[in-house]
Amino acid sequence: MKTVNMKLDTTKYKVTIYTEATCPGCAELKSLLKDNSIPFFEKNITKDQKNLNGPEADNRWEFIDITREYPGETLLVPLIAVEHIDGNTTHHSANYDFDEAQEGLELLKQYSI
Repeated sequence: MKTVNMKLDTTKYKVTIYTEATCPGCAELKSLLKDNSIPFFEKNITKDQKNLNGPEADNRWEFIDITREYPGETLLVPLIAVEHIDGNTTHHSANYDFDEAQEGLELLKQYSI
């Protein structure tokens, strides 16, 4: 996996990744972020048939709410949410903003020092 030379500006931004357990692109993106020492929070949206009211269910509803902010667009996981210190959040979706995990990593350069 490719390592890039960047450092997330954690004084201004917080990164959250919406993922699913069976998503290879999600696993690859998480691995790239870890390899590049980019801090992130993960919100797994995998539907758990045994516990329909667990944290994954809450994360699924958050993900659905985000997709409603983009009518006419299909947002997929991994979904990168970058929250700015001013409270605004920018979303970068697989298959819309990037196709490969490496491209998702490259998108984060704009939030780096």
